Amino acid sequence: MVRIFLAVVFSLIAVASRAQSPYVAGTIGADVSRVSHTESNLYSAPSSDSEVLSGSLRVGTDIGQSWGVELEFVRSGYSHQSQTPFITPLLTTGPNVGTFTPTSGVYVTPDGIPVPSIAVFQTDVRQSNSDFDAVSWARQRFGGNVDLVYLGGIAFSRQRIEITQTFPTARRSLLPIGPFRSTAINYGTRPLVGAEARIGLTSHMRLIPGIRLQGLANGWLLRPYAGLGWFF
Repeated sequence: MVRIFLAVVFSLIAVASRAQSPYVAGTIGADVSRVSHTESNLYSAPSSDSEVLSGSLRVGTDIGQSWGVELEFVRSGYSHQSQTPFITPLLTTGPNVGTFTPTSGVYVTPDGIPVPSIAVFQTDVRQSNSDFDAVSWARQRFGGNVDLVYLGGIAFSRQRIEITQTFPTARRSLLPIGPFRSTAINYGTRPLVGAEARIGLTSHMRLIPGIRLQGLANGWLLRPYAGLGWFF
């Protein structure tokens, strides 16, 4: 992917050198993702929603008087979720089955009797995303120093998920079972839309605040950001 990115960057620079206007930019933002999940009064599991910092590098160029193309590489920080499923040895039946508190691992019967539960294992999930975005944009000028830019394109995503399952200390003393670790890599191609402002600070440097929205496998990701761009 890095070789493809560099090849396209040099192609854009070559095209831009023929009477076009190239630029490079860097941004810092936040990746706010919302993913589909299920909620139940019998079992509580954390969702995969996350809010993490992200950074990007981009290169682009004008193609026409008011439109152009851009490539961007985005890398997000790691999000973290923990989950500890419990097994309750005694449950009552009927319309009212009591309440269960996952944080304490205690089930309370309808009669108010606390019943301790057994923690089977703890699951820790760390997740990060990196995107290679190819977009086209249209520019609307507001005065001499401010441009409003509308953009749309495709995000080529790579998702890394690290899962660690740890058994309770008491159980490990009986059976020498260490933590189990696994890593999953998921690739996807999703649509992307956004809008940003390009505010002139000097003859070449511009402030670039904006927001982008892209799809996920079973949700969406919102990325507000701000950065600086150098326009040649």
